[in-house]
Amino acid sequence: MENRLKMGMKRELSEMRKTMEDLTSELRETNLAIRESLKLTSDTIKEMSATFSKTLGDTLKVMQDMRVQIDIGDSVLKSLGIEGLIQDLFKKKK
Repeated sequence: MENRLKMGMKRELSEMRKTMEDLTSELRETNLAIRESLKLTSDTIKEMSATFSKTLGDTLKVMQDMRVQIDIGDSVLKSLGIEGLIQDLFKKKK
């Protein structure tokens, strides 16, 4: 009887050890998948940030250039003394 009890406990311990090894293996695989996913997410965010920064910089440069052109146009109209005349032409008639 005692021998049978020892064999039963050994079998259960062996099964528990096998189950723990399987769980450990699954956790390692899960950790690797999570790590890869987080790296991909991080790389994507970095790329999007760089693209956004470049686009924003390009847009601000275009806006600056437009502002300079408008200022030059205003200066030319003012120096010719016709600044009010041009604006009046574009006003809507009521």
